[in-house]
Amino acid sequence: MPEIVAKVYRGEREESVHYGSVAVVDKNGKLTHYVGDPEFFTYVRSSSKPFQLIPLIETGAADKYGFNNKQISIMCGSHAGTDHHTAVVKANLEAAGNRIEDLRCGTHWPLFMQMNNEYPRHNEHKDPLRHNCSGKHSGFLALARFLGEDISQYLNPDLQTQRLVFDAVARMYGYPKDKIKIGIDGCSAPNFGLPLIHTAIAFKKLALGEGDSAEISKILVRIKKAMTEFPEMFSGEGRFDLAIMRTFPGNVICKGGAEAIQGIGFIDPPIGIAVKIHDGNARALYSVCIEVIKQLCLVDPEKAEHFMPFYNPEIRNYANLLTGRISAELSLKKA
Repeated sequence: MPEIVAKVYRGEREESVHYGSVAVVDKNGKLTHYVGDPEFFTYVRSSSKPFQLIPLIETGAADKYGFNNKQISIMCGSHAGTDHHTAVVKANLEAAGNRIEDLRCGTHWPLFMQMNNEYPRHNEHKDPLRHNCSGKHSGFLALARFLGEDISQYLNPDLQTQRLVFDAVARMYGYPKDKIKIGIDGCSAPNFGLPLIHTAIAFKKLALGEGDSAEISKILVRIKKAMTEFPEMFSGEGRFDLAIMRTFPGNVICKGGAEAIQGIGFIDPPIGIAVKIHDGNARALYSVCIEVIKQLCLVDPEKAEHFMPFYNPEIRNYANLLTGRISAELSLKKA
């Protein structure tokens, strides 16, 4: 059963609670610690992006189009939609002979504008390049172009492009394909439902560069290097994924997803972590993730400058008056 993992206080009185589940696995993929239901069945959403990139490299498409580590990193990410991000996505499209008009991710208010309370003045909210998933889609389009498929159908789950992606995800997560549930993500790409523990397993593999073949292991190392070298490309300033990468430079890989799911893999110690807030509210996710890392004795959040804005944050109203706080309240259990 899920457990309460965070509480929201108004003043000193509890006002709301968030239920969640946590799974932690060791280097062998065995459950070592948990909260709630580590087998909770949920969609992986954008946390799966690094693994969806595997076919682009495995087929040789990434090398044919000359994608560098910065370009690969943004394909793994949910970028903030800054001018820097959009320039890299545009370069990705052009390298493979694709156009902005080929993107099928849709549009939204760019994340960096949402974070800074900036309103679009030049139709930024209508620009598909600024969609947080446009980097991933530029990779899908490049793969479809390489395979000679109809790029207007690059999100069709029946085409080879998405079949290869599905195969890669199933292999990395270590879960039978016939048991994975396919849904449509917020960006219209296929997405995958499976037990939470398998997200922890996948991120452990990515952190350690452990594929089911020497070729896949090499590809994972390449993806990890790109994300480690350019973490701002798959995330963005003021974002939680970037805070994790900066707190443990060179020792961690991570990716969050919509509806409050987070995958984290450490090299030392060799572990994988998956966290899911059951109501999908990300306001509780970051504190819970940090508390899990703290209880695993990997960090003192009070001394980790990049974590401070995310750990048990204050809540302020529109007049900037302090009204309460979000508090991670959980206890890891040994499996």
